[in-house]
Amino acid sequence: MERPSGTLGAARLADVRIRVDAVLQDFIADRRAVLADADPTAAELADELARVVGAGGKRLRPLFCYWGFRGGGGIDAPAIVRAAASLELLHTFAIIHDDVMDRSPVRRGQPATHVELARDGDAHAGISAAILAGDLALVLSDELFSEAGFPTDRFLAGFRWYNRMRTEVVAGQYLDLVASRGAPPGEAAVRRIARLKSGGDTVEKPLLIGATLAGATPDTEATLSAFGVVLGEAFQLRDDVLGAFGDPAATGKDVDGDLREGKRTLLVTRAIASATSGDREFFERHLGRADLDPTDAERLRAIIRSTGALDATTRTIDELRAGAVARLEGAALPHGVAAALAELAELAAARVVG
Repeated sequence: MERPSGTLGAARLADVRIRVDAVLQDFIADRRAVLADADPTAAELADELARVVGAGGKRLRPLFCYWGFRGGGGIDAPAIVRAAASLELLHTFAIIHDDVMDRSPVRRGQPATHVELARDGDAHAGISAAILAGDLALVLSDELFSEAGFPTDRFLAGFRWYNRMRTEVVAGQYLDLVASRGAPPGEAAVRRIARLKSGGDTVEKPLLIGATLAGATPDTEATLSAFGVVLGEAFQLRDDVLGAFGDPAATGKDVDGDLREGKRTLLVTRAIASATSGDREFFERHLGRADLDPTDAERLRAIIRSTGALDATTRTIDELRAGAVARLEGAALPHGVAAALAELAELAAARVVG
């Protein structure tokens, strides 16, 4: 398999990001004008989407969609950049609603949408406005994908994966919600949630959407799917690690947020299973407390470390990432695609803990 070439690989990814960002900026501005025609106040929702999209993000979903298209034999063209950009709007919908569900006040180092849109300290008004902003992002993602410019047969084939992805996002979010409130799930259930919650919509489905838009062969789709399923789980597990141990300056998130919300991540599940009776009792008593203070949160992290759960989960992530890349070995992919996907695997799953 081709190996990523460092600077060249990063430049290839950066070029796609720049083009995706340009599409998003122009498309949101155009739709803002439509909202403003209805009523100037309604344009505030488009302004909020522009703020959220412009606040950063790795653009992983558009990147995987683009390289899935290239892997399927597609030739670079504006249509695939537009289709790929639509996935960032879908992600924007998901994170706006996710922050409402998790009561997260911060996203990417800035106020979450439900905080930004709260008027005169009215939290409920902020939540209501955030729901509408998220809904608008969902509508616009659909519109941008539909108008990307593909032939009808390719569009319909890709849209089937698009719809499957959206359904799995909802399923994963709901399972995550239930798991944090009900009886503690076992490790197998936690990993299934990880695959559904983010794995499918971050890696596998974007790859398959792109590949299908290119008219990929079944063998190519199978290769990309196998790579995507494994890497997607690694991505979500890494995200969970960063949610408890990441540097807020780098992640843009409250490092105590997942513990305060009672997220039943693989880290937490393994820590509870291996903890002493005293530590287990402390963990169960404090995990999910809305008033969790920094001292108790730090003790929860200390228990995760002392039980070996952090090291074990990090090893699992590394094994999954390596296993995903190994699935590209010998695959009949166009030149440069395997190297780009390996570079993306590093970006998605090898993010460091602060």
